[in-house]
Amino acid sequence: MNKLRVALIGYGRSGCDIHGAFLRSPANDICTVVALAEYDPARAAVAKEHFGCDTYSDYREFFKRDDIDLVVNASYSNEHFPVALDLLNHGLNVLCEKPLCKTPEQAQQLIDAAKAHNCVFTIFHQYRYNDYYDKMLELLDKKVIGDIKLVRARQSFFARRYDWQTLLYREGGAMRNNAAHTIEQIMHLAGSDELPKIYSRMEIWNSVGDAEDYMFAVMEYSDGKKFEVEVNPSDAYADGCLFDIYGTHGAMKVYSSKILYKYFTDEECPMFPLDHKSLHKPDGSPAYCTNNIKWHEETVAVSADVMNAFGKCSSRFYHDLYAHMTEGKPLFITPEHVKAQIAIFNEIERQNPLPVRFSKPE
Repeated sequence: MNKLRVALIGYGRSGCDIHGAFLRSPANDICTVVALAEYDPARAAVAKEHFGCDTYSDYREFFKRDDIDLVVNASYSNEHFPVALDLLNHGLNVLCEKPLCKTPEQAQQLIDAAKAHNCVFTIFHQYRYNDYYDKMLELLDKKVIGDIKLVRARQSFFARRYDWQTLLYREGGAMRNNAAHTIEQIMHLAGSDELPKIYSRMEIWNSVGDAEDYMFAVMEYSDGKKFEVEVNPSDAYADGCLFDIYGTHGAMKVYSSKILYKYFTDEECPMFPLDHKSLHKPDGSPAYCTNNIKWHEETVAVSADVMNAFGKCSSRFYHDLYAHMTEGKPLFITPEHVKAQIAIFNEIERQNPLPVRFSKPE
C-alpha cells in the first residue's frame, strides 16, 4: 500500500490530539507525516519527536517541496480560509479543520481554487462516523418510533473557557466550535443543504472572551422537519444525552455509548375513532382520553469513541479520504455541503450580532 505523504499545519489541540493522535496510532496504515509547520518551538519539538519529520515555523516552506500528497490545515480558525486558499492555489490537496471559513463567498473561493488546480479539498467533519450516529440512522430508517416530528440535539456541560476559542477575531464561539459538527449532522438528517427557517439565540454565559458560549437554534426545513440544537455551558447535571428524538409512535434518547427507545405498535394500540361529544364513564361522570398504551422499551449498546480524541472517527475519515484519493471513492464531506453549513452560521450570526471587544495583541 502506497502511503499518503502528509504535512501538518499546527500542532495544538486539533493538530496534536486529534489528527496527530490518529497519525501516531496503530490504526494509521495509510499516512506518513513528512513535514509540520508550527510557530511554537516547543510544539514543533514535540512533533519532531512524534514523527521524526521536518519542521518549519511557516507553512509556506511546504511550497519548496515535491513530496507532499496532503496538507492538514489545523491552524487557528480565522486562519483556515487564507491558509487553505494559499495551499490550493499552490496545487496542494487540503484537509481543513472546521469551521472552514467565515462566509459562503469564501467557501466558494476555495471550491473554485480547488477545481482550478485539480486539488482534493475536504473538511474534517468526522462526527458522522460515530457508532451512535450510524446506529441512530439505522433505527430511524426502520421507523422504530414512527414518523419523526422533532429532533433535539444538545451539547451540555459546565465550562468556563478563557482560551482563543472564546474570541470573535479568532472565529471562535460555541456555534463554530461545538455546534458545527451537530449542525452538519442535522443537515444530513434533514437530507437537505437548503437554508432552513431559523430562530436562534447566542449569548455569553461563562466565558471571558467576546464570542458566545451559549447557543440555541430552531431549524425548520421546507418539508416540515424540525430540529433544535443547543450548546449549554452551565449544565452541571449534564447526562451526556446527545439527541432526543420524538416520533408518532414513541421517543428515542441517544448517548455516545447507548441508544434508548420506547415505542408502541398500531396492532396493539389502534387509534380510537373520533368522538364529537364529551367523554364520560359508564356512571355518567366526565372521562378523559385514555390510550392504554402498551409500551415496549429497547436499549442498544454502541461502542463509544473517546470524546475529544475521536480516534475511531478520525481513522474512518482518513481511510475514506485515502480511498477517495487512491481509488476514486466519492468524497464523504464535500465543500459544497459545508458552504451550505456556513450559510446557516451566517444567518444565526445575523440574528445575534455580538460586539467585537478584543483584537490580536501585537
